Amino acid sequence: MAGEFTHAASYEYVTLVDRAMTGGCEIIHDGVRVVFKRGEMERTVPLFLAQWLFQTDKERVHTTDGQYVRRFGLKNPPPELLAEVGPECADCDPIAIDSKRIERWNVEAYAPDRGRTREIPVARRPEDFTNLAAETATFSRER
Repeated sequence: MAGEFTHAASYEYVTLVDRAMTGGCEIIHDGVRVVFKRGEMERTVPLFLAQWLFQTDKERVHTTDGQYVRRFGLKNPPPELLAEVGPECADCDPIAIDSKRIERWNVEAYAPDRGRTREIPVARRPEDFTNLAAETATFSRER
């Protein structure tokens, strides 16, 4: 393709960079499937897919240094997209994904009390155990 930002088949295209530098993932949106093969770090994608990707929290990962960042960045994004989604989309610096944490879900934001559980004793009543010794149905094999 000529340059990083081209017009073809009524789509505008941009270059998406895998900041994890590993590949081996896929993005699906609105009937468009983009597959990063293992070791592949750049793919040309339609602009609408990049807009959607940076307007949602999809494809965010935890890094080994404790940050929760976007896995993908855009190489030479168009000024309109920078204005729309912010300069974070142009960040293509390599990251190291923390494999011990849940990907694509910011646990601290949605479950702040995770790990702080308590045990609540439940009082047992005799009615809870009425059917433990009840006879079971038996079946015979008749032909």
